[in-house]
Amino acid sequence: PNPQPPTPASVSALTADEVADKVQATYQGFSDLQGSFLQRATNKLSGMTQEASGRLYLKWPGRMRWEYEKPESRLFLIDGKTLWSYSPSERQAMAQDVSGALTTSPIGILFGMSGLRRNFRVRPIVHAGTRDSPDWLLELTPKGKEMSFKRVILGVDRESFLIRRLTVFDLYGNTTTVELSRQKVNNDLKDELFQFSPPPGTEVITPLKPIVP
Repeated sequence: PNPQPPTPASVSALTADEVADKVQATYQGFSDLQGSFLQRATNKLSGMTQEASGRLYLKWPGRMRWEYEKPESRLFLIDGKTLWSYSPSERQAMAQDVSGALTTSPIGILFGMSGLRRNFRVRPIVHAGTRDSPDWLLELTPKGKEMSFKRVILGVDRESFLIRRLTVFDLYGNTTTVELSRQKVNNDLKDELFQFSPPPGTEVITPLKPIVP
């Protein structure tokens, strides 16, 4: 049988903290990123799981566009200060202030704005099912109480240090897993992609309190 090529010592010997540092440094070197996503959200009480998929666009600093294609068309967009949630079928848009809140949310990890080791306890997840995994598996537990979630598990590509899977456990025991694929970086995405103007006839709702995505 043909032997498998050895993993470079510099990679195989990385600690969880070193992987976290490389993830943050990798994302801080990007100007933008785009890809496809598959999202599964499981409610703890009902046990039901909802699945959605679409396209994701990120642009640094702090801009994001999630285009949901299935099961229905929806848009979530952050222009740097405001989160827009738009449902074409309901002809309704919600605008909420998120300025300064990204660093306390899971989205902040994707943007590389959160100091992973400064804000989280990082530990590796290693068991029989993960030893031959193409991903590093890291569990991040917030050190402070200002975070909007209990913990996050990251699946990190061993070569590119891109996040390929992100599972968020919220404060109520619900979980949301996002799998990212076909990721491309530094695409010179236009600023207009991260701007939103409600179409004519759209009801716009503006809550009083800021939220964390």
